[in-house]
Amino acid sequence: MAGDSQVALYQRIQELENRVEQLRISRRVLMRLVEKSENEKWELVNRLRQEKEQLRARNRRYARVIWQKNRELVFLNCKLRGDIVS
Repeated sequence: MAGDSQVALYQRIQELENRVEQLRISRRVLMRLVEKSENEKWELVNRLRQEKEQLRARNRRYARVIWQKNRELVFLNCKLRGDIVS
């Protein structure tokens, strides 16, 4: 009977050691997934920052073009009305 309990305890120890090893593997897998997710997040953030800067630059160019066209329209309007243009 004592031998049976020792065998049962040994089997239980083996089971627990196997579970610990599985948990270690699971932890490594989860850590890799978290790391991969973080890397993808930062890639997306950087890509969005670049896109934002490109949009700002395009916006500035567009605003300058509109401003210049508006100045030309005012100039032509003044010229047609005979106002003094400097």
